[in-house]
Amino acid sequence: MSVSALPMAVAGKAQEYIEPKQVILLGGLFLGGGVFCTGYINQLWQLYITYGLIAGLGIGIVYAGTVANIVRFFPDRRGIAAGLLSAGFGSGAVILAPVSSRLIELYGVLHTFKILGFVFLIVICGVSRLVKTAPAGYLPAGWVTSAASSAGGREVNKDWRQMLTTPLFYILAILFILGTTSGLMIMGHASPIAQEMMKVTPQEAAVIVGLLALANTTGRAFWGGISDKTGRYPILLVMYVIAGMAMLLLAQASTYGMFIASVMLIALCYGGFMGMMASLMADTFGTKYLGVNFGIMFLTVGIAAYIGPRLAAAVKASNNGDYSQAFLIACALNVTGFIIALLTFYRQRQGQKISENVMRLS
Repeated sequence: MSVSALPMAVAGKAQEYIEPKQVILLGGLFLGGGVFCTGYINQLWQLYITYGLIAGLGIGIVYAGTVANIVRFFPDRRGIAAGLLSAGFGSGAVILAPVSSRLIELYGVLHTFKILGFVFLIVICGVSRLVKTAPAGYLPAGWVTSAASSAGGREVNKDWRQMLTTPLFYILAILFILGTTSGLMIMGHASPIAQEMMKVTPQEAAVIVGLLALANTTGRAFWGGISDKTGRYPILLVMYVIAGMAMLLLAQASTYGMFIASVMLIALCYGGFMGMMASLMADTFGTKYLGVNFGIMFLTVGIAAYIGPRLAAAVKASNNGDYSQAFLIACALNVTGFIIALLTFYRQRQGQKISENVMRLS
């Protein structure tokens, strides 16, 4: 997950010169080739190279090749478009986990990597040939963005240099780090948490992990679609509240039902943060340079993927195997995110009112 964030900005920049389908083709070669080569490893360091590095780079390149292009095709429905794409990204665990388990039973672990790698190569590289490129400045007939109308009929676009000089970029980065770090503290330890808190078997814990993957996938499209109607910041606020309350509920979970409800709510909100990133970046900095800008912002997920699970593990180790303190820390992260998002939303609304008043006067 950390490695997958690294090539996104470069892959996004490449789309200013080559078509997205060529970027996806390259990513498919990395991903499929990395997974396939994992089937031949016999030492741990080789796993880090083939699966962690090569396949990880492939994931980032493929995703970067799709997200900016799809958002440009649907400027009137950015939230649901990016959310559905992100849901596809998140649904891999739901679909491939049982398939992989069955393949391992039949052929063993290494042969399963070879099979999956070959399938990834064929499917991703083949489907990449069907991807069309969104025309520059594309708008659905009769539809004008609010950003365009408020800027005199054109969308405000900032390249990565201009974006990095904007304080709002760093505020959004903090918001995404807080939301995804708290989510990954749970997502990264879902199975051991279930086994230790609910005393379930590894097989039963695997079912819970599958439910989490389903909630994660659902959240990406669900929150994205709603945000098209309500705006992005109100949904950020709602997700912080739900995730924070779910963390408190999880810390006190004494029944199986309470445990399942809390972890699924956490996964639902984590998926929402992942699914709304592209649409929020497009709203804030425009779509012209979205490939690079999104890639830079996606580094926050890499940071969260590195910090979140390790923080949970460290808290567990320091509390004799008890995760409760980790849940309280995650709750505090969501409270902090809520406060920052609320203040940012308030300032954005005030700035919008001032702009509208200036336009009326002029």
